[in-house]
Amino acid sequence: MYKDIVALIEAYDTIIIHRHSRPDGDAMGSQLGLKHLILANYPHKTVYTVGDEAKHFTFLADSVMDEISDDVYTGALAVLLDSAAPHLISDDRYTLAAKTARVDHHIYCETFTDAEVVDTSYESCCGMIADMAVQTGWDIPAAAALPLYMGMVTDSGRFRYDGTSPRTFRLAAALMESGFDTADLFRHLYADN
Repeated sequence: MYKDIVALIEAYDTIIIHRHSRPDGDAMGSQLGLKHLILANYPHKTVYTVGDEAKHFTFLADSVMDEISDDVYTGALAVLLDSAAPHLISDDRYTLAAKTARVDHHIYCETFTDAEVVDTSYESCCGMIADMAVQTGWDIPAAAALPLYMGMVTDSGRFRYDGTSPRTFRLAAALMESGFDTADLFRHLYADN
């Protein structure tokens, strides 16, 4: 399912990761999780994350978005996450990239990238990114696992929504293998901001 996305990630040395505006846990988690998956498995690549401010997810490492010039998009891959339509993307400069890819769990609205995987059977985009990592055999460092787990938690209503499947728990378990501190994560998620 993820073959075309992985092939593009492997083909480009500069990757710029976008997500929707006014990010929730899934948008931030998938963006930061994918960044750290790529850096861990392809350390020679340059990965940027762009978009509006993280707001109450500033407790996550690397939550401050990169400020890059338009010319960085020349010859780069732009990956769009957790977004069903172009107008939802934070930073529309993805159109300047040499190639574009999208991973999303929302109802399909339209095709607007070169390669995409859209699957509504996942409760979160983070679940899709975690599944891509597991299926591809990527190493999953704690720097990737924590934000991915956070997005799965927040988009599944703390694993209580009806759409939460056994696959969700298998992927959450795979992420927890990295050893991040779940108690610390929940302290941040339940904090009054």
